[in-house]
Amino acid sequence: MVVEPISKEFNDEYLTGKGLDTNFFNPTDVMQYYQVSNYGGLTADQIFARLHDFSIASYPPRKLTHIQQLTILFYKQKLFVDYRDHLYESARDNDTRRLSDYHDDLLASISFERLKDDPRKMSLQKILYNKGKFQKEMNDTISAP
Repeated sequence: MVVEPISKEFNDEYLTGKGLDTNFFNPTDVMQYYQVSNYGGLTADQIFARLHDFSIASYPPRKLTHIQQLTILFYKQKLFVDYRDHLYESARDNDTRRLSDYHDDLLASISFERLKDDPRKMSLQKILYNKGKFQKEMNDTISAP
């Protein structure tokens, strides 16, 4: 399975808050956008495990000190589709901040949210989709020192 940013520049701007209008983008509630390929033949549990490992390695909770919530959206990579054209407006204008024209291409989402009663912990929610419809969900609490 291969995971690549849809736009590394946009993800970097959203993560750091640099270059984005804070009237539209909350720097403590961050989105990241990726595309995934070569996952055919993997079970839902294998996809979950690999995306979980990718997310923890790419966004170690101990380094998310300024972030209250981080949501990572994983879209199926498609030939001749450039999701980058839709990132800014989707992140700014949609309540869910998903790529509205590509609802059926959403493969998974992983969200880290700092617990209000214990900021050293985060809830971790993983959702797998099949053609835009909920397929499987897993929830956990992790340490975020």
